[in-house]
Amino acid sequence: ELRGHVLEACKCPHANHVLQKIILLLPASSLQFIVDELMAGVIAQMVRHKYGCRIIQRLVEHCRASQVQKLVEIALKDIPALSRHPYGTYVIQNILQHGTHEHRRRILAAVIKGIRVLGAESNGCAVVSAALSYGLDRDRYALAQVVLREHGLLCFLANSRHGHTAAMRALDLLTGDDQEVARARLRAQDALLRHSRYGRIVVEYMEAGSSDQLFLSAASRAGA
Repeated sequence: ELRGHVLEACKCPHANHVLQKIILLLPASSLQFIVDELMAGVIAQMVRHKYGCRIIQRLVEHCRASQVQKLVEIALKDIPALSRHPYGTYVIQNILQHGTHEHRRRILAAVIKGIRVLGAESNGCAVVSAALSYGLDRDRYALAQVVLREHGLLCFLANSRHGHTAAMRALDLLTGDDQEVARARLRAQDALLRHSRYGRIVVEYMEAGSSDQLFLSAASRAGA
């Protein structure tokens, strides 16, 4: 019986798996006690916890948006800091993928505002990549333009483990002259990119032509 022990289970290296399984199997209406007990605790700590962050993600994925609205609002109070946190970054990425349009737009706005800091840090790069992958097309396009305008950022992303997927997504989103400028900047750094495992993936992606199938193939190779 987990009622009354949700917070303990969230922090336990073994019980958190049981709790995740319950969230996956039960209907959303039966998960309210988990949300309630979390809300009675300290959400800001839970989204930064090694195991607790997993429970937050499963709830966002499987509960109704109205059920986790307050929980997500608390999580999004400091988007830049959470994006750079080793566990909090996964919560932000998860909300980008499974959250409401409003939550996505709030994260996109924060990413655009803090692109210089987020783009320079590993966990932040992963959030930039997720922000370029999910949400409304116009918001993702606006972020891609910001990446292009920020001096040296596109090439820096292309050379990094988490950033190279962001570089490829930006290339896909940009159009016309913007896309040509982006490709020219990357081609100008061809030698540098080819000396990097992730840079080579971006170069090959450009040479092969972009598509969702090629993106997934490139991302899979990077994770191998």
